[in-house]
Amino acid sequence: MSLRTPFIALVLAFAHANGAKADLVVYDDALRNAFQDYSYGGGSDFANPAPVHAGTRSIRLTGNAYNAVSFFHAGAFSFAQYAGLRFWVHGGSAGGQRLTLALQNGGNLASVALNGYIAGGAPAANTWREVTVPIATIPSLAALGQFDRIDIQSDDAGAQPAVYFDDVVLTGAVVDRIFADGFDGGGTPAANGLVVDHDVPIDGLSGDRFTWRDSANQPRVAVLAHNDGGTGTGGTRGGELREFRYQVGGATRIVKATDGSFGGFGYVVSHPANEANDHCTGEGDPSSLGHFTPGSFQRVFEGRHHAIFRFRQNYPRYCTRLLPPERHDLPVTIDWVFSTGRDHPLWSVTWDLSGVPVDRLEDDARGPYGQMRIDGAASDGARAQIAGVAWGDYYRFVSTSNPVTFGSGWSWNQPNAIPYVKLWTSTVDATMGLVQTRTIRQQDAGGYWGQDLWGRTSANGNGCDDPGSVYPMPCDYNWPFQSINYELYGGATQNARLAWGTNFGFLGQAQYRIRGNSAYGGGALALPGDPTASGWPKKSYATWIVLGTHGADPVGAQVRDVETIQNLALTATVGSVAMQGPSGVADANPATYQPAGYDGVLGALAFQAAANRLDANVAVGAGTLSHPLVIVRGYSGALPATVKLGGAMLVRDVDYFPSLRAGSSELWLTLNRDLAGASNRLEIAP
Repeated sequence: MSLRTPFIALVLAFAHANGAKADLVVYDDALRNAFQDYSYGGGSDFANPAPVHAGTRSIRLTGNAYNAVSFFHAGAFSFAQYAGLRFWVHGGSAGGQRLTLALQNGGNLASVALNGYIAGGAPAANTWREVTVPIATIPSLAALGQFDRIDIQSDDAGAQPAVYFDDVVLTGAVVDRIFADGFDGGGTPAANGLVVDHDVPIDGLSGDRFTWRDSANQPRVAVLAHNDGGTGTGGTRGGELREFRYQVGGATRIVKATDGSFGGFGYVVSHPANEANDHCTGEGDPSSLGHFTPGSFQRVFEGRHHAIFRFRQNYPRYCTRLLPPERHDLPVTIDWVFSTGRDHPLWSVTWDLSGVPVDRLEDDARGPYGQMRIDGAASDGARAQIAGVAWGDYYRFVSTSNPVTFGSGWSWNQPNAIPYVKLWTSTVDATMGLVQTRTIRQQDAGGYWGQDLWGRTSANGNGCDDPGSVYPMPCDYNWPFQSINYELYGGATQNARLAWGTNFGFLGQAQYRIRGNSAYGGGALALPGDPTASGWPKKSYATWIVLGTHGADPVGAQVRDVETIQNLALTATVGSVAMQGPSGVADANPATYQPAGYDGVLGALAFQAAANRLDANVAVGAGTLSHPLVIVRGYSGALPATVKLGGAMLVRDVDYFPSLRAGSSELWLTLNRDLAGASNRLEIAP
């Protein structure tokens, strides 16, 4: 599956190993590759500023009397060279426009109704939809033999609302050859399928670009920079998210990495418990940013609607608790998981300390870590001020004045179960956050010794009363998740630094305090029954990486979804509920699922098939479960012929989004549904 050909509008710099023709861009912000504007009937604009699918321009067509946008090329193309046409269409404020696709060859013309090749059957209001037309296999078009002109025509004698096109590309004949074996058992790829572009340029590095449809059927894009060579912006060696795109009010918000050494998101950072008193080798930064250390990457899984991308590196630790000082390079494995029908990528990590003697390290883990321009600003200087910060460990903290400064009010007094952290802006409605896939009792998160402020608000007094550092907010070292706590000394900040947090000893100690810190004492509110955990030999956890508008509260929605998962009861009459799975992405030791059937490493409901069949029920005890990912193990062969929910037949690529992970004998399936109540019967059959 790693040879899957990308279909986004990008001219590839090379042909694939099978010698197939590379894709050819027709339009992306402007006409490319000697294509010319031969549009007719008026109403077209090739420099439309919004909405755009990618970049800064799209094509607008206001329909009237069969007018059209038209692309002409002085040299004709054969269908052996280019077998398909792929682009994105946006229905404006109305949607439902009727369109025709026509190809011409020296004045000879052939056409086909276009709407049947649009995901969902027509342009949608306020939504970008992908269009895939296998032109070489449509008899009426292929009869031309070759073509030198492409027309997208308004199929109405009267007026139609404006419709928009972007990222128009001719796809090489490799399309038919790759999918001739019945890719994923589903024939040609889904028009709304997840698309992976390999080896695209990003901030001076090479990366992979993932484009998928979210829960609102709108496109999202993430670009991950490779970490196997080269040096990019800020000196980074890659291994991180460098760009993220999503839709806001019909426009594309582009979230880019900040300039400088901290830019990018999803790398690891670790700190020794007490650098001044530990025994350090002196050869490097004891808390180095992980993206300065190169490593390797792997395309673990690229399916019809799902993908896993993996980074590996040996992260250096230079300080030990015991003599002698010694450097230890910790193997770190990070998986990024993308799924059609879901909004947020999943970031899952395993730290491997098995090569380090137990109790030699007493370090924390602050990955995923980094800085992005969360409001979509074009430059660092144009960023909006951070309006607020919030997190949840055993209690929920939120700042209560805008913009947030050390002088802000706050509350930290509401009990919490699902760990999270977030920042937001208000002059631009934007937020970014992290949400753990499991409860804090199942997987501890947050660190340091801030629990002396649990149950309090700023009305109870200053959160920081250290000599020389007295202010209302908690002391900078007392935030359980690092974010802007070291950025506020000049007042309000534009810097959206964000990171996870764990306690010291999380990496390396046989036992470390879940609440409080062994080096500095700790809070008096440590709860009986689970005061310690093991930090050796491997540590794994997973978080959702959440971007969106603050007004929509996507972090809160993801927290509620994980809360809902805790109340699930999974059963099966054909097949079975999975009770265990790997403890982490690079830890094969079995972990018992809590609740039964919930895989917190992948954020999925897990079942075991019986002869490629499953008859199961998902009982939701409270709340609503949004678009769950279901992984059926022990599944092989083609995609299922039958998928039912509540007795109703579901339509592939519309009501559910399937992929076959053949190497693992798994069927991955995202339900395009929200589940609630005690009866949600899921039936899968070949």
